[in-house]
Amino acid sequence: MSDDNTSELESHYSGRISPTKQLAFLEDGSEPVIYCDFNTTTAIVPGDVSTLCDAAQALGDSVGILGFTPDELAGLTSTSTTLKHRDRKQFIYAWANNSTERLKTGTMVPLKEVQGLVTTAISHEDTRDYETVWNEDVHKTVIASALATSMYAEHLSIANVKSASIDPPDLAYQKLPKRVVDYAIAWKMLLLVGNVGLKSWNHTTSNSVRSTPIASSIETKAPGKSWTDGKAQIAIWTAALFNRLALLQQPGQDYLKIQAMPLIIAQGHDWHFFVISQQLDPVSEKRTTIIWQKIDIGNTRNCFDAYKLIAVLHLVMEWAYNTWRPWFHDLIAWMGAD
Repeated sequence: MSDDNTSELESHYSGRISPTKQLAFLEDGSEPVIYCDFNTTTAIVPGDVSTLCDAAQALGDSVGILGFTPDELAGLTSTSTTLKHRDRKQFIYAWANNSTERLKTGTMVPLKEVQGLVTTAISHEDTRDYETVWNEDVHKTVIASALATSMYAEHLSIANVKSASIDPPDLAYQKLPKRVVDYAIAWKMLLLVGNVGLKSWNHTTSNSVRSTPIASSIETKAPGKSWTDGKAQIAIWTAALFNRLALLQQPGQDYLKIQAMPLIIAQGHDWHFFVISQQLDPVSEKRTTIIWQKIDIGNTRNCFDAYKLIAVLHLVMEWAYNTWRPWFHDLIAWMGAD
């Protein structure tokens, strides 16, 4: 090994390898993990990826993000409302309000609560607060508000996985630090993992998610923090999860087609939607994991855009219960899950 390579690996093992190099390692692996644009012309976008992309894009474009009755909307947008001028104008967009469809995934977070969230987010931006403050006061609050108003709240949980570790470590690419994310949306499964002789359903034995299968992951950053760093973190974390899922299939089965999974990265005010999927090369029989990027799904600078975030999170939670749950149940049925 050359001195340059030795130095690079030493830097890597000490956790100092740059996020850009981490992504390069993932791309160059024997079973690569790559980022790819949704609108690429060099790869075929799978159907399950397109379904998630189309739904998130519509909400990101503010189509059907509100679920107010006509009377409620009239009151919210009157001149006596506490809404700011820009929000009032946006709330009356003809395409933004669709109570019939919107309320299928969750109820509306009260306006006063959303206004408080926006005020808090803006105050942290002005004072350049640290990532932990943004994480706790803004990002966590958005996610918690979405879960509390989701139609599937009783079946799902939001787990803090900041202190989790990838376990066993060899589920992750060996030349990289075992990066973790901040939050996971998980299914409250009734079958205890210990009943089938496993330590965890997931790629971590953290108690916060050991018995609850992870359906989606969320990485959060403060304004000005490295965007590339967040991409590396969520890539390493979710690729390891896919490796774990492959180990849960019944022995002797052919290649497991893993259900495409939504991911979210929040950076300060701005939130972005990704989808991770996997495909098998029929010739080499090697797996390629693709993270499809990215859709801007709203921000916490104003109430209208904050309601976009809630709508997309409701979409992800609806997907977690109605798509991910039955897929995972079928995956482990051979273990005796009923």
